[in-house]
Amino acid sequence: SLLYNAGRVLSYTMIGGIVGALGSAVSFSGTARGIVSMTAGIFMVIMGLNMLNIFPWLRRFIPHMPKIFVTKFHMSGEHGPFFVGLFNGLMPCGPLQAMQLYALGTGSPVKGALSMLVFSLGTVPLMFGFGAVSSFLSSKFTHKIMRVSAALVMVLGVVMLNRGFSLSGINPLGLITAKAASQSNAATVKGDEQEITTQLQANSYTPITVQKGIPVKWTIRADAGAINGCNGTVTIPQYNIAKTLQPGDNEIDFTPKQTGVIT
Repeated sequence: SLLYNAGRVLSYTMIGGIVGALGSAVSFSGTARGIVSMTAGIFMVIMGLNMLNIFPWLRRFIPHMPKIFVTKFHMSGEHGPFFVGLFNGLMPCGPLQAMQLYALGTGSPVKGALSMLVFSLGTVPLMFGFGAVSSFLSSKFTHKIMRVSAALVMVLGVVMLNRGFSLSGINPLGLITAKAASQSNAATVKGDEQEITTQLQANSYTPITVQKGIPVKWTIRADAGAINGCNGTVTIPQYNIAKTLQPGDNEIDFTPKQTGVIT
């Protein structure tokens, strides 16, 4: 367990520094981040199905460690768990991918590495706990835990898929409907622009209705306690807007160019 977790912490930290440096040199659009999230989500759903062994043919779509690495790094030897931990940072895992996207957004190799270091250290106690508990469980009970784990992996995969769709400006689940839009707050036209103010919710955004062709001044009022990791950044992919919310009034300006639903 010590070797495995040491490898994981080192791997996560190094990858955080690399993607942080990449973020400082290249600006990634919401669509690009969405593709990463969707890819991770798809892999997670496939991994969950493979854990349940429902469709054995799906195993060909999950990348496996090349045999040359297994031999070169002695995966089954004394230090095998350390090398497995090192490669763990490349696993298509939803929460891990989300943190890598966060590290990418820092635009700094130091901040990226630090954020992934803190994340990895935070997961160590739980990983140790699972390792200790599993050593006392019967194989029958372990099999049941695997089935529950598979279901959780698939649920997280669907969440990551939905996150990816949202970042890409796609709304496949119909979370924003015409009915919701019709019941939403309507902007007020003042002079050459239209203004609308909404209060940030902890688990959702309030739908708004605006008119095409008139510049919008959208003010989001956010209480410090209402901002969290899920709603802290508002993205409007159609207009290349990504606004990180701060406590107080946050202004978003854009001009609707066509009618319809804007995700």
